[in-house]
Amino acid sequence: MSWSSIGECLSVGVKAHVLFSRLLSVDDYWDFLSSDTVTEISQKLRGTFYEETISALPEPHRHDLEAAIKNTLLAQAEGFLIHMSSPRDTFFKALTYRHEAENLKSIFRYIASGRANRDELRRRLYMSKNSKISYENALSSRDFSEISDVLKGTRYYRVLAEPLKRLHSGEENSLFPLEMALDMFIELLIYKKLGKLDADERNRLLPIFGVRIDLYNIYILYRSMKFYDMTPEEMLNRLLPVRFKVTMAVLREIARLDSADGFCEALSPHFPRYAELISDAQGDENPQLLLERNIKRYIYAQARRVFGDGPPGFHTAVSYYILKEFEITDIIRIIEYVRYGHDRRHAAAYLTRPILTTGGETEWP
Repeated sequence: MSWSSIGECLSVGVKAHVLFSRLLSVDDYWDFLSSDTVTEISQKLRGTFYEETISALPEPHRHDLEAAIKNTLLAQAEGFLIHMSSPRDTFFKALTYRHEAENLKSIFRYIASGRANRDELRRRLYMSKNSKISYENALSSRDFSEISDVLKGTRYYRVLAEPLKRLHSGEENSLFPLEMALDMFIELLIYKKLGKLDADERNRLLPIFGVRIDLYNIYILYRSMKFYDMTPEEMLNRLLPVRFKVTMAVLREIARLDSADGFCEALSPHFPRYAELISDAQGDENPQLLLERNIKRYIYAQARRVFGDGPPGFHTAVSYYILKEFEITDIIRIIEYVRYGHDRRHAAAYLTRPILTTGGETEWP
């Protein structure tokens, strides 16, 4: 690694440590959950790192508040990127494309339902100034053919053209294949850019992104078995064409099961911790939501470990960014819980960051 690269990594690593110290505390989370209204959450956020972002919103609508919070993440990404050169900047940019993907999913759902308020949806998007997607044109799309035309010239057109065509023609009625194609594209892009990094940086980050590959494949295989009537070949074709620790042999073994009932039993001898994430969710009143939470918490724990691995460096900046993403999704979820008056302790159980305690200790996956 050159001296300039060493300086670059140290710079973004130190910056990440400063920003990490400004992440919300467990007490902040409970303080927000104890709020009676969204306005009260907004007022409490003014006493945190988010104060500057929401200071221009006197009594914001919920979607304005959520948009302002999301934009802090993009602003921080830009703050890191100005200190990075290739291949680190291309990898970090790939991380931000996930926000574009979330925007597109929201727009696809809007088109499918035909009921959402376009102005409210616009305010809920991650608005990156570097995006090549014309969101105004996308929001004006009346059907899947028009949104496909809007995506021409972007990185998403080639991978989404066929599923959009099938939706428009009526050959497909579910958004699941479309959203899965989008998720696969983003995960593969991130993994490809990870492979371009220096070997030491790549190995430091594999505990996060390799695990993401494992859990993505396990999750898709489990959902395919649980909710769809597919052959083993059809299920395996839905998986990412890359592997980390979960081999194709293990995935094939599970895909041959007669039903999802034996999924955890088949996975456990090979990867007991992954099997536990699924089995823990199966008895819950909302198993799908709890499984998604378990997966996020496992990745969250991996990011915490990578952040504390050695002196500040590029891995520190990346792992911090992952933690910040989870914090923002948690805040937005808390806003939803408060708005709809859900039981606060019950709501806390589904947040990515563990804030409930067991025996006086913070609950960790």
